[in-house]
Amino acid sequence: MPSKFSSLITKLVKESTNEHGIIDKSLVNNVLVGLKEINSPMHQEILKEFLTEITKTLRFQLVEVEFGSETSKSVMTKLKDKISATISRPLDFKFTTNKSLIAGYRIKLVDDVFEDSVQSRLSKLSQSFTS
Repeated sequence: MPSKFSSLITKLVKESTNEHGIIDKSLVNNVLVGLKEINSPMHQEILKEFLTEITKTLRFQLVEVEFGSETSKSVMTKLKDKISATISRPLDFKFTTNKSLIAGYRIKLVDDVFEDSVQSRLSKLSQSFTS
């Protein structure tokens, strides 16, 4: 059920996104400063809804990519381009190194995890021996 602030929150979220459609921290701060200046009697409700919507939007924009070792920029760019081509919404990528993967990768997008790493293969092998 839409709240009485739905159109306002939609506009605030739009004001918080950059030219690529990605939530931008400095733009969110600008919105928060503006809301503080207005000091509406419904200030707390508006802030709660804004936070909820920003959190939801960020969750669907962030792609977390972990590599088991240092990876070249060209590999990251190719992976980014390939994922962006299959998803029809703006995405923000966070690349990290996770030595526990040993080698390979793990990609998290919303609730989906795609992994092909030595760690996951060893884990599956170990489970096959205990089953």
